[in-house]
Amino acid sequence: WWEKDQIQQVANTERYLGGLFDSNSAHMHPLNYTLGLAEAAISLGASVFENTPAIKIEQGKPHIIRTPKGQVKAKQVLLACNAYLDGLNRKAQSVVLPVASYIAVTEQLGDRQPISNMMAMSDLNNSLDYYRPTPDGRILFGGVNHPFNGEYSDSKERLRQRMLKVFPQLSDVKMEYHWGGLFAVTRSYMPQIDHLGNDIYVSHGYTGHGVGLTNIAGRVVAEAMSGTAERFDVFARIKHGWIPTPEILRKPALAMAIWKARLEDSLGS
Repeated sequence: WWEKDQIQQVANTERYLGGLFDSNSAHMHPLNYTLGLAEAAISLGASVFENTPAIKIEQGKPHIIRTPKGQVKAKQVLLACNAYLDGLNRKAQSVVLPVASYIAVTEQLGDRQPISNMMAMSDLNNSLDYYRPTPDGRILFGGVNHPFNGEYSDSKERLRQRMLKVFPQLSDVKMEYHWGGLFAVTRSYMPQIDHLGNDIYVSHGYTGHGVGLTNIAGRVVAEAMSGTAERFDVFARIKHGWIPTPEILRKPALAMAIWKARLEDSLGS
């Protein structure tokens, strides 16, 4: 546990009363990690097809996965689409809710950088802020959930305003880049790693922690698909709760969840 003065030694902010430092955690470059995984998979004989979305699964023996320009036949299928299931499997889709999150990166800060090391940080709010310094002297700052998974026209400015609540001394700093995407949330806040029957498996719903958890999930799902399911069964026993699948109901459910989270954050702050 770090007291306020310990936090201020590494991050020049008055925002926090204390914090938990985890010396066993780390952050990484997610694209380089993905490229490394792909290279390792290809070296072991896997085929990787980019820009080839699965648009339909026809269950059978074998299963047929339709794509815009072809098809793949498989005895077993793993749904690892996370927030981008897009109707592929209704049963899997009824467990996760896609949520949008956005990231912006400041201009280079030079000696105004308020974080004195390369540590990644986040708070414990439901609608949380997460950020870290970059090797070239910027701050990468994430947050701002849209209640209908759209993008605010001023999302970059919204992120800047949230950053200023942590680092008000950067009031004249510009955000040079920003982007966004979807992550999948379950009602249990735990990933769904399960067997849906008929040799179709699912692994998704990491609630924003997928970079680390997918490594574990991939191992236990591979074990189960190869006939050893002891570790897989531990995850499969988790109850996640139901989320409506019709789009007309999912968007109001998402909006209510985000507004509830924001209300809880405001009452707790």
